[in-house]
Amino acid sequence: MLKGDYYVKENIKRILEEGEYDVNPRPHYEDGTPAHTISVNHVFNTYKTDEGEFPLTTLRPLATKGSIGEMLWIYRDADNNVYNLETKYNVRWWRDWVINKCHYNKNGVLMLGENPYIKDNYYYDISGHKLDLGEKSDTVDPVTDKDDENILDSKSGNVLTRDANIGSTYGKIIKRNDIFNNLINGIKSNPDSRRHVMNMWQYDDLREPKGLPPCAYETIWNVRKSGYLDMMLTQRSSDYMTAGSINPTQYVALLYMVAKEVNLKPGRFSWVVANMQIYDRHLESAKEILKREPVECSPSISISDDVSLKYMMPEDVEIKDYPKTLIKKKNPQMHFDIGI
Repeated sequence: MLKGDYYVKENIKRILEEGEYDVNPRPHYEDGTPAHTISVNHVFNTYKTDEGEFPLTTLRPLATKGSIGEMLWIYRDADNNVYNLETKYNVRWWRDWVINKCHYNKNGVLMLGENPYIKDNYYYDISGHKLDLGEKSDTVDPVTDKDDENILDSKSGNVLTRDANIGSTYGKIIKRNDIFNNLINGIKSNPDSRRHVMNMWQYDDLREPKGLPPCAYETIWNVRKSGYLDMMLTQRSSDYMTAGSINPTQYVALLYMVAKEVNLKPGRFSWVVANMQIYDRHLESAKEILKREPVECSPSISISDDVSLKYMMPEDVEIKDYPKTLIKKKNPQMHFDIGI
């Protein structure tokens, strides 16, 4: 069993056995219902990646390329533009958090604000055609959802323009404080320092309107004399069934990318979660995961030798011996209502 599979089962067991329900949750589901959770505090998972331990799970398939693209978008690109995220990395799971959503009216005119017709389950496209939610317009590319220049989300009827962004958070904080470049330069110039920290919990930035407080907000990096780079990720909150394996996997990929850039070997990765939760609509899926058997494999991560971090793309980060086809067949993907 992979170390990632072991932790998935142990974390779920702990939440189901020890977890407590919240009373007045902030998140809600798309239909407006309060999104209650059952959660535990202070979870610690650790992996010796140099000995083949990874947070990858075979209990359900993971979107590894998209999660690596998200790391490049936040840290290397220092970007908060969701239009760029989708068109460059094909990552779509940030649509619900765009702060400047738009919509088309019945004349196909772009209007500021979320789709107001969602309560009646329809929307308009750029040609002014009325469509049911979930029905794709003939005016968009079936793969990218782009019309002439915007991205049209058929599930919500919202339009993402070239300026669609998530506000004063994540990549914007990285860029404003030059956090990622400072980390790289600091490790290169003073590897013995115990101050290699990237922290996105910047109060001045988060006070700005519509800044989404980051969940995985801090990484601490340490260099060993033996030439290994270790990293610890601190996360204030983890929606475990949707992102509980994706988050640590993508940060291990970030560890590998940074280690290559600073000419070190990737070492230990540890993941500290202050509050780990399972949403009430995900509980049956969690119980199903506990019944599943893992797929035997020995995954590894390799970075292309002929590309620097400045030009790296998800395709340059290869996850080997992770049999997605077999995993999908044995342990199919699950659908989760998202609490937003």
